[in-house]
Amino acid sequence: MNIPQIVETSIKFILSRFEANADYPFIDTKFNIASGEDFTPLQEDFRQKDFIYGWIQGRGLESLAGHVDFFRDRDPVLAERLQKMCSCVMKKMEENRLANNKKVYFAMTPSGASRFPVESDRGNFSMLFYSKGLFAAAALLNDKEKMSVAEKLFVDVINDIDNNKFHTDQHAFDPKNPVAFVPGKFSQGARMISLYGLALLGEKSSPKYLDRAAESISFIFDHHVNSGQFKQLEMFDFIEAIDADKKPYFDQDKLLCDPGHALEFVGLAAKCLLLMQRNGTHTDLLKRSEKLLPGIFRHIFDLGFQKAGGVMKCFDLISRQAVNSDMPWWSLPELIRAGMELTALFPGNSSGIKERVDLAAEAEEYLASIGLTSNEIAKLKGNLAKDLKTEQEFAAEGSTAHIGSETTYVVVRGDSLWLIAKNQLGSGNRWTEIYALNQGILVKPE
Repeated sequence: MNIPQIVETSIKFILSRFEANADYPFIDTKFNIASGEDFTPLQEDFRQKDFIYGWIQGRGLESLAGHVDFFRDRDPVLAERLQKMCSCVMKKMEENRLANNKKVYFAMTPSGASRFPVESDRGNFSMLFYSKGLFAAAALLNDKEKMSVAEKLFVDVINDIDNNKFHTDQHAFDPKNPVAFVPGKFSQGARMISLYGLALLGEKSSPKYLDRAAESISFIFDHHVNSGQFKQLEMFDFIEAIDADKKPYFDQDKLLCDPGHALEFVGLAAKCLLLMQRNGTHTDLLKRSEKLLPGIFRHIFDLGFQKAGGVMKCFDLISRQAVNSDMPWWSLPELIRAGMELTALFPGNSSGIKERVDLAAEAEEYLASIGLTSNEIAKLKGNLAKDLKTEQEFAAEGSTAHIGSETTYVVVRGDSLWLIAKNQLGSGNRWTEIYALNQGILVKPE
C-alpha cells in the first residue's frame, strides 16, 4: 500500500457513501473510522446523520476540490464523479445558508438551522471553514458569482480576526477539551486556519492576500513562538493563546501549547511561503521563516509526538507536562503535511525529512490500529521514504530544465519536479515527463 492508494481508497469510500444515498446531499462522515460501519441510533446525538457540521462540510468542499485536481489526470472518471459530488454539496449548503440568516453554523439541522444558541454574529470558525471551502468549490466549478460571495464572507471573518472580534462557535463534546469562548483570550487557531484561505485566494484571486498571509505569519512568529523573547520558556515553544495586550495567556498557572495546532501552523505557513517564493516576494519573511519553521517543527515534534503514533492534544509549557494526552486523528496528517511542505520550501534543510521518516518508523501501533497488516506497514515505510526522495528531487538553482520538446524552464531555489510539473504542465503528476527529458542533470529517483 502506498500514499496515493491510501488517498484513493479513502476518497472512494466517502464518495460511495454519497452516491448510495441520493436523499442525503452532505459529506457523510458519520461512521466508525476503524470498522467503516455507520454509527447506530443508540449512540450520541452528535454522531447522528441529522447533525450537520459546518466545519466538516466546509473542509469537505475544500478537500473535494483538491481531490478533483489530484485525480484529474490519474483517473478522469473518478475526478468527474467527485466534481459532481462537490457541486451537489455546495448547492445544498448554499441553499441552507441563504435560508438561515446567510450563516453556516457549527452544528445544524439538515435544513441549516443551528442546533445550539447563537452567541454572536461575529466571525467564527464555521464561517471561516465554510467560506474558504465555498471558494475552493466555486473555483473548481468556475462559478464566478459564488467565488465572489465566498471571498466576501472570508474577508469579513479575517477582518474580525485582525480586530480581535472573532468569536469561536465550537462546542465541546469532550470535557477534557474546553473550547468555549473566553473574553480576553485570543487563540492563534483562527489566524492559523485562515492561512489556507489566504493561500487559495492569493493564487486564484489577488496577490494582496499573500500580503495578509505574511502579516499573519509574522504576527504568530512575534507573539506565539518563542524565539528568545520569553526567557522562562524553551526555544521554539509555541504558545496557543495570548491576551488583549498580546502577552501569553495563562490558564490559572498553566501556559498551554496545542502541539497539533503548532504543527498545522508550520504546514499552512509553508504553503503560503511556497507561493511567495515562487512569486519572488516577501524575501525577508522567507529568510526569517527558514530560521524558525524547521526549529518549530523539530521542537514540537519532540514535545508532542507519542510512540503510539499520534500527537498529544495539550501540553503545559511551565511544568513541561502533558495536560491532555489524547491524540486527535487530524494531528498526524497535519504533522506529515507540515514536513512535506517544509521539504519543498527549504530543500537544503533535511530535518523535516528525517522527522517524517522517523514518524513512519515509530507509528506502527497507530497504523496497526487502523487495520494495516505488518506487511502493509513495512511497504508504507518504504514507499513514504521513496516518495520523500522523489518529492525532493530538484536540479541545481539556475540550471535549465526541459519541460517539453521546445520549452525550457530556469530552475529557482525551492523547485521540485512535482512543483515544476504542476506550475508549467498543469499537473504535478506529470513530473515523470520532465525527468525523462532531463536525465543528464537529474539523479534517478529510487
